[in-house]
Amino acid sequence: MRWIPRSAHRTIIHTIALGTFAAGSMLTGSPLPAQAPQVTTRSSVRLPDEAAGSDAIVRALIAAFDHFDIVALGEAHQRRLDSDLRIALVRHPDFAKKVRSIVVEFASTTEQPTLDRYIRGEHISPAQLAQVWKTTTQAANGVWDSPIYADFFAAVRDVNSRLPAAAQIRVFGGDPGPGDPRSRETAAVSVLEQQVLQKHGKALVIYGAAHFWRTMDKDYLSLMGQDIGIVRMLEIDYPGRTFAVIPLGGQLDLAPELPKGPDPDFQKFDRAIQSPLRPVLVSLQRSPFQDYTAQEFLGRTVFNCRDPAHCRSVFKGSSLTLGQMADAAVYFGRDDEATVPAKRSRFE
Repeated sequence: MRWIPRSAHRTIIHTIALGTFAAGSMLTGSPLPAQAPQVTTRSSVRLPDEAAGSDAIVRALIAAFDHFDIVALGEAHQRRLDSDLRIALVRHPDFAKKVRSIVVEFASTTEQPTLDRYIRGEHISPAQLAQVWKTTTQAANGVWDSPIYADFFAAVRDVNSRLPAAAQIRVFGGDPGPGDPRSRETAAVSVLEQQVLQKHGKALVIYGAAHFWRTMDKDYLSLMGQDIGIVRMLEIDYPGRTFAVIPLGGQLDLAPELPKGPDPDFQKFDRAIQSPLRPVLVSLQRSPFQDYTAQEFLGRTVFNCRDPAHCRSVFKGSSLTLGQMADAAVYFGRDDEATVPAKRSRFE
């Protein structure tokens, strides 16, 4: 996770589990007025209550494209389990039949020609390919240096090698690279609008899960400038066309300067889920999951700080529930494999 300067008096920390943000890009333009928590438009489509095991999750996510144009699959950064799931998704033979576009946080808009060449199967040196993620706004964090992100590009390239040119998948960088003046989420939404929605296409979007939260308390939103969340922004002009999925499970190895609190009681999930298989995709629009509090299960992911010694979870005291935050969750369980090895703080 990273400590991000917001002003002389206030900062926001996003743990590496759900998303890292650069301060400069978050303050582009005039801040939006603070608003009360408001959940964005929901589709009335009913999906399976749970899909247990990676194969079932993949089938459920592919089926979601029958009802939605965008599936926003949040990740816990650098976690292999998230990587394995999305690679299994794009490798499924039915995925490319429905989806021709993928937008990712770990590639810059300015290196799109390089990424296109690599995904098409052309020879690109490792140093050239690395520029795709090293020119993002988050490159200084080192978060994309994990091999799982290059592995994803390689998986899509391999899938394309067996498809005719007209049926191949294109991967778009969503993060504004050097010379792109847009804020981070504005750039992602613009790519989705221009390359997918206006062309009546379908897209998988892979970002840290905090980018996909459907709502937040007004104090948090007032600090975010233009970047109020990718799903929230899409719902303004394209209501009901996005399916938001967030990861849950495991524990965070938080830096010592962050406030300690009780761990989420994931036994609540284990008791409510019928299948013993993990991971499992569960609807957050059904009981009991819809009523679990964001404070308990997301409260250790984002902190509001005056300085390194005075940090407070943005969910502390919040009445928001998981059902308000997203449409579904991939629950990875409570074991060590699901635990996110969070980075230590970097104060700058």
